[in-house]
Amino acid sequence: MKPLLLLIGILFLVSCENRIKSTQEPEKNPYYEQAYEFLDKNEFDSAFVYFEKAKSLFLERNDSVGVAESLINMAITQADFGDYYGSQETSTQAIEYLNLNDSSQHALLGMVYNNLSNVYTSLKDTEKAIESNQLAIQYTSSPTNRKVYENNLASTYIANQEYEKASEILKELVSHADSNSIDYARFLTNYARAKSHLDTAYKLLPVLKKAMQIRRKNKDPWGLNSSYSHIANYYKERNKDSALFYSMQQFDIAKTIKNPDAQMDALQRVLELSVLEENRPFLEKYHQIQDSVEIARLTAKNQFALIRYEVEKSKTNNLKLSNEIAEKQYRLNLMRVLLVGLIIVAALSSFYFLNWHKRRKQRMELEAENRVKESQLKTSRKVHDVVANGIYRVMAELENRDDVNREELLDRLEILYDKSRDISYEVEDLGMGDIPFHLAISELLKSFANEDRTVLIAGNEEATWDRLNAVQKDNLEQVLQELMVNMQKHSKAQEVIVRFDYEGNILHIYYKDDGIGLSESPKYGNGFMNTENRINLLKGTLTFEKNNNSGLGIHISIPIQK
Repeated sequence: MKPLLLLIGILFLVSCENRIKSTQEPEKNPYYEQAYEFLDKNEFDSAFVYFEKAKSLFLERNDSVGVAESLINMAITQADFGDYYGSQETSTQAIEYLNLNDSSQHALLGMVYNNLSNVYTSLKDTEKAIESNQLAIQYTSSPTNRKVYENNLASTYIANQEYEKASEILKELVSHADSNSIDYARFLTNYARAKSHLDTAYKLLPVLKKAMQIRRKNKDPWGLNSSYSHIANYYKERNKDSALFYSMQQFDIAKTIKNPDAQMDALQRVLELSVLEENRPFLEKYHQIQDSVEIARLTAKNQFALIRYEVEKSKTNNLKLSNEIAEKQYRLNLMRVLLVGLIIVAALSSFYFLNWHKRRKQRMELEAENRVKESQLKTSRKVHDVVANGIYRVMAELENRDDVNREELLDRLEILYDKSRDISYEVEDLGMGDIPFHLAISELLKSFANEDRTVLIAGNEEATWDRLNAVQKDNLEQVLQELMVNMQKHSKAQEVIVRFDYEGNILHIYYKDDGIGLSESPKYGNGFMNTENRINLLKGTLTFEKNNNSGLGIHISIPIQK
């Protein structure tokens, strides 16, 4: 059974797009190849079945392009047999499997939109036909296909009475076509039709006959069918006998190409032109062909629907059977997995316990070692800050003061002795006994003053220290003592200024001297490290400030809780 190609009246001058074969070289799909073997034998229902099977296999392989190719072939088959709504649905499905941004798939998009254009033309929806044709032209990169699509677009413009647009397209096509080719005859025919609507003086008949002669030379029966139809329509209102002659010519060639639509087109014109007595046999023939076409198309629609239903039913049954097999296999695999899982869990648990025990032992040893180191560091810091700096302070007083009280000196050394003994027992010494803290700080700072060095203190009031706890006071005392000891050892300063100030909840301590300052690459000893650690402990900051001339500037800020 030959396909019923789309040729509705004067709108279709070109047969449907040639079928496509896979544009890629993936793993072969036997169903797809078999479908083309059926097409070669004109067994279109079997071809449709195998394109459906090919589509399913492509789906399993996640080959979206293969799925689209199968659907496009199915859509063309449906359109050939008059199943226009089914073809429209299948074409839309094909588009969903194509990537609009992938240029390698644009040829397929052009073909599917061209098929949609043919379908919409058959359904008399010229607006959608034009839209689909424009998309087909947009996506195609083939010069040959572009000419076909542009000619189809021009034909649709003519059907939609947009003659100017059709004329512009066809004029370009005619100017670039071989004047002896079938394409030239096709373009020329449509151009003449469009031109005759724009210019009533245009000589249409000679152009139509010229195209007919080219088609005869090229033995183009489909083209001759078109020429006979157009010439018969031209003569219909001008010369009844000539119109009847070319209508019968069309009817004969339509029988040769087995195109029932063209036969009905010719017979309908004969019936309109014949007298009542003459048209009876033509009328019977017309109704006979019309009935056979309607039955064939209805059968095709039902057949394609049944084929897809049977394929889906077969897939469902196979899926059900596969699910049953998969369920049994799943249970077996589950038992295996559970057994292996238990073994793995037992092994991992044993490994985890042994590893945990080992890491716990290592952690405890490391913590014990760190505690020892921390204790040693703490003791070292206390020895440095409390004993060493205390002794240095006594030495500074002996050096800087002539009126040293021997009893007072012995008392101070005894205090240092007690502190060193307390360190050995890990007893933290906080505070300065009964002496008010601001006086203790003043005494500490002034103990470094002598004939050559002045120590100036500002902001050291009793209220300055009321908001500090014992830990904060002790640490700041050690920090200030470290600063003064370093000044005594290294700076050669003649003037030292220490200022205390509050800004909100921040205590600021500003230290400044006129000594030699820091070198470009200073080396910080244990004393400085202890100072930095104490400030960090108080969540404070220590900043070295540059002086314009010389000397050293230090800014310490400590947050104080209300």
